[in-house]
Order: sequence, then structure tokens, then C-alpha cells
Amino acid sequence: MDTIGGFATLCRCGKSACATHITAPCDDGRQLLPADAEPIAYALDIALRLDEHAFDGVVAVDVDVRSRETSSLTLHAKELNFKKASFEGIGDATNIALSEETSTVTFTFDKPLPLGNGKLSITYTGELNNQMAGFYRSSYVDRDGNTKLMASTQFEAIDARRCLPCWDEPRRKATFECSLRVPGHMTALSNMPEKGVEEHADGSKTVSFDRTPRMSTYLLAFVVGEFDAVEATSKNGVQIRVFCPPGKPQLGRFALECAVAALDSYDETFQIHYPLPKADMVAIPEFAAGAMENWGLVTYREVDLLIDDRSASSRQLQRVAEVVIHELAHQWFGNLVTMEWWDDLWLNEGFATWMETGVCHKLHPGWNMWEQFITDMQGRALSLDALRSSHPIQVPIAKAEEVEQVFDAISYCKGGSVVRMVHAILGEAKFVEGLRNYMSNFSYGNATTDDLWGAWEDVSGKPIRKLMGQWTRQMGFPLLELKAAEPQPDGSIKLSLHQSWFLSDGSAPSSSQSWTIPLFVTASGGANGEEKMDEAPLMPAEADFELNVKGDGAWFKLNAGQHVPMRVVYPETMVPNLASAVRTKSICAADRIGLLSDYAALARAGRVDPASYLELLAAYSAETDGTVWSMVLEQLGALRGILNDDETLSELFSRFARSMLLPKLAEIGWSPLETDEHLTRKLRGELISILSSFCANEPEVQAEARRRFDAFVADPSCSELPSEYQQAVYKLVLAGGGEAEFETLLRLFDTLALNEEKKSTLMGLGAAPTPELRTRALEFAISGKVKLQDFFYVSLSMHRASAAGKAQTWEFFKQNMSRYTAMTDKATSSILDAIIIGAISGFATEAKAAEVRDFFGANPLPRNERTITQQIEAIDASAKYLQRVQASTAKEWLESYLQK
Repeated sequence: MDTIGGFATLCRCGKSACATHITAPCDDGRQLLPADAEPIAYALDIALRLDEHAFDGVVAVDVDVRSRETSSLTLHAKELNFKKASFEGIGDATNIALSEETSTVTFTFDKPLPLGNGKLSITYTGELNNQMAGFYRSSYVDRDGNTKLMASTQFEAIDARRCLPCWDEPRRKATFECSLRVPGHMTALSNMPEKGVEEHADGSKTVSFDRTPRMSTYLLAFVVGEFDAVEATSKNGVQIRVFCPPGKPQLGRFALECAVAALDSYDETFQIHYPLPKADMVAIPEFAAGAMENWGLVTYREVDLLIDDRSASSRQLQRVAEVVIHELAHQWFGNLVTMEWWDDLWLNEGFATWMETGVCHKLHPGWNMWEQFITDMQGRALSLDALRSSHPIQVPIAKAEEVEQVFDAISYCKGGSVVRMVHAILGEAKFVEGLRNYMSNFSYGNATTDDLWGAWEDVSGKPIRKLMGQWTRQMGFPLLELKAAEPQPDGSIKLSLHQSWFLSDGSAPSSSQSWTIPLFVTASGGANGEEKMDEAPLMPAEADFELNVKGDGAWFKLNAGQHVPMRVVYPETMVPNLASAVRTKSICAADRIGLLSDYAALARAGRVDPASYLELLAAYSAETDGTVWSMVLEQLGALRGILNDDETLSELFSRFARSMLLPKLAEIGWSPLETDEHLTRKLRGELISILSSFCANEPEVQAEARRRFDAFVADPSCSELPSEYQQAVYKLVLAGGGEAEFETLLRLFDTLALNEEKKSTLMGLGAAPTPELRTRALEFAISGKVKLQDFFYVSLSMHRASAAGKAQTWEFFKQNMSRYTAMTDKATSSILDAIIIGAISGFATEAKAAEVRDFFGANPLPRNERTITQQIEAIDASAKYLQRVQASTAKEWLESYLQK
């Protein structure tokens, strides 16, 4: 080992320097800290001043100085105040210079620093902010009803620098040995187990923790608060704990069960045991995201960890399982092996998204998670990636601050969809073998997308790098068109295929691009596309291709199983046969979901006639599968949003929707049964949730909603209002009511105990029926009575509730943008993104697109620019779609259908 320090002889794979993985300095425009020194180990001591919203820090960093000429060191730092800095053997810094623009601090010394190992020591103070970023404070109510403060961290992507001066880049890995001085009655947690406790005369205590493995700064974490806990042990002896609010440990039981099962599953899959001695999960009362995968100390929004498994809805149970499993996948994919730079963020998030679905499916096969994936994950990916303002999975990131705008459906959902496609191409055995090799080769280090492709290419012999590079480096996805199907003398059918770049508004792309496409085909009377998928042919990255398959020619389902994130269009003459296959369930649930999703997007893009799309949609009236119904309900809601601006079409379509919804509701009923399966309960909740859009004025619907609402208000412990559709009933009753119902919802917000219940009341307020009540609801959301993590739910709900709600949320945003930006100024950009979406999404006229464009042109929001651009593009596409529907025979088709 080289004598100038351990780090110098480690390459990015985390092992001894090797020719395979040593890389040249970056020359791609990335804004990185100087390479004249590298961190090896941090020793960090923090003293909390919770009541003062502040902390004191002392950090000593073992560094490897690599430049003979340097007499200064530059680290990342943000919102920190420095008292002193010194370098071992050199003395105190002669100058400490802060740069707000680059979030850095430079310590200058009076002579060059000696090469090799040295120690930089820094004394500083920081703020415990209330913006859910860095080291921040949250408020909570204890078991006696007192409001108290706690502290926790959120460092990803670039907020470790708000807690300590550091090399805040994913590749600059080091170890951390930390201590926290905290009030004596509080629990202090960090990534590693507690090493010792020293009590002080003032009633405080210092808790010290074991040294971490080598890891990135964004994974360091601290939590200080009052908790109860439940715990268990994995098969390999890892202590797993869920920390809950005092007096509510039972709310952590379900998450604990999920965590134990997930860790055991991952140990088996990766063949690398979870590398830390403990895995803690903590519910944080104020949290910007859903969860954060800090190594050994995962933090969660309360609603994504804590539930009463006796009364929780199927969607709540599923959400907690998904989030826990997702975050624990990161303990390997992201923590043990970390992306080299933020342009490979998808390596973390895409893989964890795929893994959450796979492990959930393994643990709960009755949930049909892969069918749900097509609607939820793949659907979100295709919706966003059909915009010109989308971005590649591997998006170039020059400044680390830019990464905030790519924590989106491309990194998570398209990333997960691409991993699912690779799994189909390789098959389970080769997929897992390559994955294990990748994890082994890069443990405790950093990797790139190409490293992952290479691991799978090596074990399979398939050109994975070339094939998959087209899917991760190009934005967008293909539209695969079946141009013709011609019978052949040998009894097969020759399919003539054409691919092009699909855009949601139907416009022609400014440039051509193509993809290598795995061809999974199911045919009437012939081929089954989900057999021997690893032997499926590949369509080259060319416009046209021919393929022979077995079948009788009545219909073909391309992209069988929906393993490829793309759209498919068929000859118009084949669509009636496909509709018949839907009715008879001749194609599987995944393909019924995919077919409807494709044709909804094709109608929007002008590639198929709106009336033909409605004909296909009607074929799903007798659907029996809950996962398929989820897609049906999504498309009914989406088309309602488009048609809201045309009163005649809107009313006709609402009648059409009611003709599908009410019979299904009558079949499934409002009242849950003990024999109900998970998907039945989930579908009941989804059906009742959409009633406020189409059936709010139906007397029977209103009466049932009112009966259940009144019973719940009188006794919240009663069983008349299941959590499955609590929010939906709030909307129905308020939409049909007035001020009295509004006041009741405000009281429920104050008195209901669980955060999920409070969230439901906020969403319910969005259905306020009058301008005055809508204004009160929007004002309430920003009054300070609603947590920053939750205040956008009101506007999101109101914007989707009605045309009047859509108009009012936009006007309110324009008048109050300065208040919104002041509230979220130092928080992650995703919080304001949610408010922007709740103000402008769903419009469907050219005039609105121009109005929104002009407003943000005059009032720019640079951190939210990508979201604004995407929303404006979506409005333009919706406007074109509405015009196409109005110009088509959709009105006549609806009238004819409703007369039957």
C-alpha cells in the first residue's frame, strides 16, 4: 500500500488501485472541488442547542494532500459560521473565505501543506433550520399534548455542507466517527451503533458512535428526539428497529415486518450480507420526500412508515411496504456501491424502484405488483418522457445543484422500467449473476452505468452496453407501428414493423433517433410473448424490420407483458379484434393495461381517432381484474380533465363514465367484507375516490357518503368510514355541502391523530364548492397551521376537483407567489414544484398555455424551470387534444353509445 495514505491507493471501486477502474480526471464541465486533497476520515463532534435552533461543531478531517503547491483547502459549506481552522504541523488558517455562490469555504495557510497524510481541524456553528434540508428541526406533539422540537438530517443531494464543512461529492468517500451532545432525556441516533454515553452536570449527555464504513457524505445522518421503538433481528443477526412517536410503538409493526423480510431477501439476492450491525428506521414529523436511505439510519415521512395495520387502507399498506423495501434496496444499490457522479443518479433510484416491486411481489404475490408497475411506474415514465422537455436517464449534470430537478419520473420510473427490460432480455439467472458480480466488484466504491451494463454483458455474452446505451443516453422512447401482417406459405405471419420517436402532442421530432427493441409478441392462435423471453429477437436501431410469428392473424399484441417502455399502434382494422380480446380476457391483465395505456396516449397524440379510442375504452366495461380497473379509472379521470373546458362533451363523457362506474360499484359495494382480498379493497377505494369527479350529484352516492361522514364525525372510531375511501367521502360531502362541512373538516384536521388522516382532510378541503371557501382553504394551507411538507395538498386537490377550482388555484398562485417562494426558499425545489403543479397542470387551451408562459417569463423561478417547462408543454398538448376531440366524431359516438 502506498505510504501517502490509504485513500490514495483505493480506486473508485473501493479496492486497491487497479487499471480496470482508475479513471482520468473529469473534463466534462463538472464543477468539482480541487483535487489537491482527498478526505480519508472525519471525526465530528456536534453539540445541539435545540431551543436556540442552533448547533456547535468541531470536525477533524484526516486528509491526503496530493499537491506540493497548495497552501489552501477548499471544502463545501453552506450557512455555517466559522470560528477557527488549523492544519496539523502548520498552524491556524490565516484566512477563511466563504463563497455563497459556490457553497464553499476556503482555508488559507501561510505555507504549503505537506504531502501525504495530514489533519484539518475546524470549529464552527450552524443553524437548525425549519426547511427540511441539512440539519433541521421539526415539531411534534408528545403524549401529553405538548408541542416539542426534535432534530434530524436530510443531506441528499448536497446538504451535508449545511451540517459540516466537507467534500460533498459522491465520489469523495470517507469514514465518519461522530458524537452528539443532546438533552439527557432524548434519544440520539446515527448511522452506526452507540459506542458510549457521557453524562454532563447540566443534564445533557454526549453519545458517541462507532466508525462508519467508507461512504459518501450524503449518507451521513443524525436524529435526536423522543421515541418508542419496536425491534427484530434478521436471519443474519442484524438488529432492525423502527422508532415511533412516544406511546405509539404499534404503528411501526408492519414496517418492521417488511424490513426484516426485505433484508433477508437482499442478503440472498446479492450474496453480500447487509454490512452494518444495525438497520434503524425513524419517522420524522416534518420531511420533504418520502424517505431517505441514510446507511443504517433510514428516515421517513410519517405516513410512509407508521400505520395501524388493523385499519390502514390497502394503498397505505402497499405504500409503506414499497417505500421500506425501496430504501433498504439502497443499502446495497447506492450506499455500498454509489454512483460516481449525479448524472448516474438513476443507478440508485431506478434499480431501487425495480427492486421495490420485485420484492413486494415476492412477499405479497396477491398484490399483483408487476401489473401495478405498468400503470404506476411505467405509466409515469412514458407520460413525462413523451415531452420534448424530458431528459435522458443519464442526464449531464455540471453543477451538483442541477440534480434537484432530475429526482423525477425519468430517474425513478423510466430507470426502473429499463431495469425490468434488461431482466426480461437476460432472464433471471444471468440477471442475478451479473448483479452479484457488479456488487462484489464495486463494494464500498463508486460505479457508472457502463459498469453495470458491463457486468451483465460479461455474464450473458449479449451486447448490453450498445443496446441499453440507446435507452439511457437518448431521451424519449419509440412508437412501434405494426404496418402489415401477411400470411406466409409456412403458416406463419410476417409482421412489418416501423419505429419512430413518439411525442405526446403528435408533432414530428426535430431529429430522428431509434432504439434496439426487444420484440415480445403474443398472437391470436399462436405465439406467447412471455415464454422464453431471453430468446426474443431484437429489432435493430433502424426504422423498419420484419418478423415472422405463429398465429391466425386475428390480432397481435406487441410488447407482450409490457416489458419495454414504449408505445405500440396497430392497423385500424385490427383494433376491433383487440377489443374483443379484451372482453374475452384472451390477453393477460398486463397486456390489457398496456393496450389501454397506449391507445389513450395515441389518441392524445392524434395517432388514432378519439371515437376509436372510446370504442376500445368501452370494451373494458366488464373488466374483472382490479389492476386493469386502476388503468381504466386513470384514463377516465384523464379524459375528464381534458373535456372540462367543453360543457357538452364533458356532460356526455360523464354519463359514459357513470355507465361504467356505477355497475361496478354496485357489484363491489361500499362496505368491506372480511373475505375481501387486497386488490378488492384497493379497487373499492379507487372506485369511490373517482365518484366525486363523475357522480357527485347522484342522490344515492351523496346519501351514502353523507351517512358515513356523519357517523364518523359522531364517532371517529366507528367502522362506517374506512380509511380506504375517507378522503373521497370528505370530497363528496363538502362538494355537496357548504360552510358547515368545511368547518367540520377543519376540526377533523385538528383532532385526528394520524398524519395520513390529516392529509385526507387537506385533500378534502380541495373540494370546497364556493369561491369564498376555496380561498379560505388555500389561505389555511399557507397559514402556518399546516406543515411545510403537507401544505401543497390543498391546491393539488382543488386544481383537479373542478374547472372552477382549477381557475382559482392558478389565480391564487399568481397573487401569492411571493408568499410561496418565501416559505420554500431554502427547502428542496420539489416542495415548490408541487405547488406549481397544483396551480397550472391540467389546463387544456392555447390561451392558458400562453398565459402561464408569459407569467413565468416575467416571474422566473430558476430552480423550478424544468417543471414549469414540462407543464407548459403538457398544456399545449392537451389543447391540441381537446381540439382533435371536438373535431372528431367523439360527440356522435358518445350520443349513440348512451342511447343503447
